[in-house]
Amino acid sequence: MGCASSDLNQPPPAGRPRPRAKHSNQLVLTELSDLEDEYTLPTPQLPQYKGRETKANGLIKENREAQAIREVKVKKRAKDQEVKRMQEQKLEERRRQEKHNFQLVKEDEALFRRKQAEVQEEIARKHEQLVKLEEQANRGLREQEIKQKFMEGQNVDANGNFVFEPETTTRKNVAHEPTVQNPAKFNLTGITRSGWGFEDLAVQEVDQRDPEPRPPTYRKRDIVHNTHQFNMFDKHAVKAPFSARESVAALVTYFREGAENHLQLVRMFYRWITFNVAFDVDGYYGESQLQSVEAEDVLGTCVTISEGYANLLAAMCRFEGIPVKVIQGIVKGYEYQIGDIINFTESHLCHFWNAVYINRNWFFIDCSWGAGHVDRKRKWNRHFQEFYFIVDPDKMIVDHFPFMDGDLRASSRWQLLASPISANSFNQRLKLERAALEWDVKPVTHTQHHIITVSRELDVRLQEVADVLEEYSVQLQRKDGSRNLDRFFFACKLDNRTLKITVRPPEPVDYLLNIYGQKSLDAAGKSELLVTYILKCIDVHQQLRQFPPNFRIFGAVPSYSKFGFSSDITKCCEYTCNSGEMILPLKTKRNVKCMAKLEHIDERVDLTNYCLITAKDRGISIKMRFPFEGYYKFTLFGKEEDDGNFRPVATFMVDCNQASHVHSGFPVAFEAALELKCTLYKPLWKDLPANSTINIVIGCPNIVKASVMYHDLEMDENHVFEGTVTTPPAGQPFTIYGQKNEKSPLVGLFHFTIF
Repeated sequence: MGCASSDLNQPPPAGRPRPRAKHSNQLVLTELSDLEDEYTLPTPQLPQYKGRETKANGLIKENREAQAIREVKVKKRAKDQEVKRMQEQKLEERRRQEKHNFQLVKEDEALFRRKQAEVQEEIARKHEQLVKLEEQANRGLREQEIKQKFMEGQNVDANGNFVFEPETTTRKNVAHEPTVQNPAKFNLTGITRSGWGFEDLAVQEVDQRDPEPRPPTYRKRDIVHNTHQFNMFDKHAVKAPFSARESVAALVTYFREGAENHLQLVRMFYRWITFNVAFDVDGYYGESQLQSVEAEDVLGTCVTISEGYANLLAAMCRFEGIPVKVIQGIVKGYEYQIGDIINFTESHLCHFWNAVYINRNWFFIDCSWGAGHVDRKRKWNRHFQEFYFIVDPDKMIVDHFPFMDGDLRASSRWQLLASPISANSFNQRLKLERAALEWDVKPVTHTQHHIITVSRELDVRLQEVADVLEEYSVQLQRKDGSRNLDRFFFACKLDNRTLKITVRPPEPVDYLLNIYGQKSLDAAGKSELLVTYILKCIDVHQQLRQFPPNFRIFGAVPSYSKFGFSSDITKCCEYTCNSGEMILPLKTKRNVKCMAKLEHIDERVDLTNYCLITAKDRGISIKMRFPFEGYYKFTLFGKEEDDGNFRPVATFMVDCNQASHVHSGFPVAFEAALELKCTLYKPLWKDLPANSTINIVIGCPNIVKASVMYHDLEMDENHVFEGTVTTPPAGQPFTIYGQKNEKSPLVGLFHFTIF
């Protein structure tokens, strides 16, 4: 990029000024002598002049971007219009469909009314025919009597007319004699002419007075076979439009559209109230003005206390002509503590619930408790409870005691019990929690009172009626609040339905024994309190032995059959060993895959090889060896047919009174030994001395050959293999192999350690 000559570097001629170099992108060199000979100057790049053309390109680019933005807006506007048009089209289609459905419903209602009128006309016509036939029969009977008396010449007056003696008895009209209905099961016959009921008669006489309170002839399980039977009615109730809240009449009229009988209608009453009405916590505790408890006011505010809940349900039932009773009484609610003595004059324990008359039976309903509960922080939590819709009287009396107008005698009739209990009995009666009542868990021992006097040791048992619980948990603590007493009770499940709890209190003080249950082990299931006992300990063991800890209840899991075990595994969960070794036989329904784990309560040693499982026909045999005295926890693991993971099947407790004289575990049994049902008779310890002669005896009906150290054992007619071999040097492998058939390879059965 330099010049070919150096004229510019020459001094200017005299009298002429030196020319100034023009500004350019060319490189001007003043001295070329300093450059190397081989140096070549790079060719300069000519400058690119960007003038009006560059500006024009920028304008074109801006115009294109603006045009693209306009096109995007146009497309978006068109798309929005299309979406709006489709939405309007769908809305119009939905309106037409709703209008069509409404027309169909009106037509169905009109058709139903016509059918109902036709049925009533048919009944009236048959009734008239029956009356005419009866009159004709009576006339024929009278004519026959006249002829009979004329033939006998009796009772004829002077004019020739017959004179009949007055009848002393009135003849019954069989055709009109009412029949007493006593159905074997809860009858759902739908709509009758008198209203929405269950009665079998076509015509029902309505009594202005409510029926007398009597114990119901049905249990809840006879009426509610499955809670899913109300799904359709619950959805109809919770979707009630806001316009239906204008009055009780409007709301009940809406409910009638989806109900066929009184039970379904009352169910919708209950579901709507529990879904929409909240508890007035602030008004109940006096922190604000108490909301009105009148039915119409509760319908508008949807906030009230228990009295408002009961009044609203009663108003709905009375509008439909269903007999209903608002019951006032004392409850063992969230403020009640186990051991409290209830004062029946305390207003904060006052509560209101209902008794509803359906199918000639009174049933309890508590909308307030069915809608939710107030916690210890005085915060109301909405939580729908299925349990408080139709509650059996023997379950309701556990925590609901009727007490109206200060008259215990008159109020006791609304316990709906054949033998009502007294106020003192209610005060001292054992309080089962809602979960126990709902799941039918009942105490087998200590059924009456919650306070138990304990001397050294206590056994408490609960039993499931329906076998629905998956898991139990137990908590023992001092009444003053201290915890960490898990080692002083032992809980196990027997016969898959009975829970047994053994308690050994460490000190002569008062304790709380809380028993929980869990219906499902999935994420949705949670432990619910079943019952709480107060233990008053007056004496303790001088040498107190602690139980082994366990995060689960001892015994078999409810799903033991999925692992191939029979009910034999549930018969016992605690054993006593007096010799240091024991054998536990268990029956199975199929070939099972299992493993075992043995733990000592105090000694922290590895007892992996102190259990040996042997498979037999339709069962297994578990040999256990106990190197120490004391309590052991034995856990059996198994596999389901379609699952590849081992999971706990059962947990047992073993009380060993004498340790084993053998301080070695059993040989390692491979999985093939369990599959081929091999039984090891000798030797039964894992550690063998080196270079010693031992006798090996093994029985297996499913192999044709057994060998060890390249030495085949002799087989007898009972498939018992026996032989004498010399053990290898210390540290060398020593394994018994078996062969299923002549073509199959050898597989390992039992392995020993050489020391």
